[in-house]
Amino acid sequence: MSLLIVAVFITLLTQSVVTGVLTSSGLAANSGGRAACKPVGPWVTIESHVLATQRGCTHSMLAARMRSASHRSELPLMTVADTLPKIVDSLPKRTKSQIHLMPGPIGLAWGGAGLTLLLQFLFSDWNQLEADAAFFTSIFTLPGMEPVTDPQLQQLAFYGYLYLMSVGFSFLMPAIIKPVQSEPDMNGDTAPVRVPYRTSERLMAQHKLTPVDYSYMVLNSLCMPGLFFHFITLMRSWGLDFSAPPMFGIYPENPLLLLTETAPELAKYLTLYFVTYEFIYYWWHRKMHEVPALYKWVHKHHHQQTYPDRAIIDTLNTGCVESQIGLYSQLGLLWAFGQLGLGSLAGGIWFFTMAGWMSVLEHDKYERHLPFKIFAAEDHHMHHAFVKCNYSPYGSLWDRVFGTFKPFEVRSKDKALRVEAFNELGDDTLEKPLAGDERA
Repeated sequence: MSLLIVAVFITLLTQSVVTGVLTSSGLAANSGGRAACKPVGPWVTIESHVLATQRGCTHSMLAARMRSASHRSELPLMTVADTLPKIVDSLPKRTKSQIHLMPGPIGLAWGGAGLTLLLQFLFSDWNQLEADAAFFTSIFTLPGMEPVTDPQLQQLAFYGYLYLMSVGFSFLMPAIIKPVQSEPDMNGDTAPVRVPYRTSERLMAQHKLTPVDYSYMVLNSLCMPGLFFHFITLMRSWGLDFSAPPMFGIYPENPLLLLTETAPELAKYLTLYFVTYEFIYYWWHRKMHEVPALYKWVHKHHHQQTYPDRAIIDTLNTGCVESQIGLYSQLGLLWAFGQLGLGSLAGGIWFFTMAGWMSVLEHDKYERHLPFKIFAAEDHHMHHAFVKCNYSPYGSLWDRVFGTFKPFEVRSKDKALRVEAFNELGDDTLEKPLAGDERA
């Protein structure tokens, strides 16, 4: 709660500073401290509204101007489409500064990662960790090598193993799990199907990574080994035993039981875990878009990429508070079901594994989906392109239930420009369809 109060205070302070900067630069000149909105011809009118901050003229005024102009033919829609990119491109750097790149949100993200690492340190079973590290080094000692006996070196090696399994494997995942293939050409060759651009390719250009992006990726990845160890600890309480055959106690020894017992168990518990987790995350994700402080301070950074195409890189390039809440809510969900007597070792492992896979693959540029499209990468691409839709992390069940599902669509040029203004200025009024605009 204290962090939220600080976030709101700094947000208001930042908006005041931005308004002062605009005023001193001549972009805001009226007595109320608002951005000047006096019309001086069509082009300047549009520019003045685009430059308005949240403490100045609202973007709905720009929408109203575009609507009235398009209906009365004072300002043809094509004129807006031709001039708005020039306006956005010509904005001074200080008017483009995003609050998520200011010291407050960055510090909050770094602090979230630091707090996660601290809590992992404090709430880990170090006796069990030492035993697991010794077991790991005894198994993976290569022939001719001296066994590692130093407990600290064993733990360091075990940490590296967990890092490679959680983060390193994610880089190989797009190559391992093949995307949807195109229809064979005349020579019988196929090619991976790429998720189409939702707007023009220029508007969905790849976000160039910055030092802030790299810092988030590093911090999120450093939290992964501790997360995996906590998951292993939880699964051990459900019966995981690394010395038990044939697969650490996950599956029965009789192969026939895989069909008669394990398969129905997986169907039951995977459905339970995913439907419940998606409901929880749906509302958390939706509120990150609907609550301005949450969006600007926690979630906005992840939306710098309007067309995810770098898989694990775009997955890790998320504010650390958002990332760690999402990941540890999976563990919290499994723990809660375990307390209710609804724990399934095989179901928990497959849930945690599949959730990680889908998180990475839905940020890749190629189309992948599960049968009946209960998961489809293009659904999350729609969210990055259109923003106010498809909040569920993997499937579309809860978006369909609550009316926020948006199927595949390629946005027309004039609608794409409103999204560009939305991405620049962070207001949702331009994302909403104009009244009477049948193309919206």
